[in-house]
Amino acid sequence: MKKLTANWGLKLISLIFAVIVWFLVTNIDDPITSVRYTNVPVTLKNANLITDQGQVYTILDGSDTISSVTLYAPRSIIDSLSQNNVIATADIQELSGLNTVSIKVTTNKYNDKIENIVTSSDVVRLSVERKASKSLVLSATTSGSIADGYIIGDVTTEQNMVRITGPESVVNSIASASVDVDVTGFTSNIGTDADVELFDAEGNNIDTSLVNMNIKSVRVNVVIYETKYVPIIYTVTGEAADGYMYTGEIESSPDEVLIAGRSNALSSVSEIKVADDGMDVTGLTGNMVYTYDLSDYLPSGIIFGDRDFNGSVSVILHVEPIAIRTVDVDVNNVAVEGSAEGYRISVDDSEYKTVSVTLQGLKEVVDKVDPDDLTGTVNVEELIAGSGSDSLTAGNYSADVKWNVPSGVRIKGTVSVYIKVEKEE
Repeated sequence: MKKLTANWGLKLISLIFAVIVWFLVTNIDDPITSVRYTNVPVTLKNANLITDQGQVYTILDGSDTISSVTLYAPRSIIDSLSQNNVIATADIQELSGLNTVSIKVTTNKYNDKIENIVTSSDVVRLSVERKASKSLVLSATTSGSIADGYIIGDVTTEQNMVRITGPESVVNSIASASVDVDVTGFTSNIGTDADVELFDAEGNNIDTSLVNMNIKSVRVNVVIYETKYVPIIYTVTGEAADGYMYTGEIESSPDEVLIAGRSNALSSVSEIKVADDGMDVTGLTGNMVYTYDLSDYLPSGIIFGDRDFNGSVSVILHVEPIAIRTVDVDVNNVAVEGSAEGYRISVDDSEYKTVSVTLQGLKEVVDKVDPDDLTGTVNVEELIAGSGSDSLTAGNYSADVKWNVPSGVRIKGTVSVYIKVEKEE
């Protein structure tokens, strides 16, 4: 016993020295060090405590992500950890009156060996509101420039409604939902999936991550048509008042139209024919102004190629006074058409060399008629029918002349010539 207690002071000093040496050796071999991890996600626990009350929450300012987490531990521990071992949670049961939840950070490995954990933020900030929902009609638009000579036809979606659920303030601010397809350079139909976008009443985009939607994207079908210009052709009916005539001139605005359709339908259309009951000049003494809807005359499978054109076309039908001019025409300009067996038939010019012909029509047309260019015919069959007999006999007859006149010119009244019928010897 005396030996055990002998030199106890020296023995105590030796023990303390040994502990100090052990501590120094330990820290030299495995010193405390640190590691920094960035963008560590925070998992919310018991979120149903909010949703079960008919409310929804929105995480503010990305506060469910910690910018940096620094771990302090012995080097051997630090070397065996990775960011996947860092666990950050925020329990909604601890929601404060300011709608913040404290963040707890631990590790799922060697947690008891960690000396310290330092984080850049320690709370998740929430916005808690009543839950609201609404349904919106889903519209479809296109963007970009389609290839020259083509236009966009129908744009349809396979679903035409979207159901939105989320915070009341966000849902109430949503005014419309749409999808958009870029058509740049396309010359054939498009079928593609497009993301649903949300907009407020001013057309500003609303972040879709703030709400839940029953569909995030939808199939969109875009029809693309070829285009070409074709003229508008008119049919005008009726006769103008006595002393007047329809000139045949039509001012049409427009006089041609851009049409569109599938290639096979478009290739068969070279003009648009318009026969409108309103284009009747009966009894008119002046020009007629008329407006009609050209869309009523589009062939099946054809649409207007200009979206700004609504189909309204205005026309002016020109009616002018008739000009009258009497000219003398050489009877030798009248020919006999047909024959009668055993007889010579000719125009008799023994009594007069010319006949008076009264022309009527537009002044500018009538004035250009050269009497020497006017020709006419007498038909033998009509001559026989007019004689009251089944056949001709030798003698002189009076026959009406059928005149060949320029377009726009008419003969007023009937002009007759004498016909000589001689028996052949």
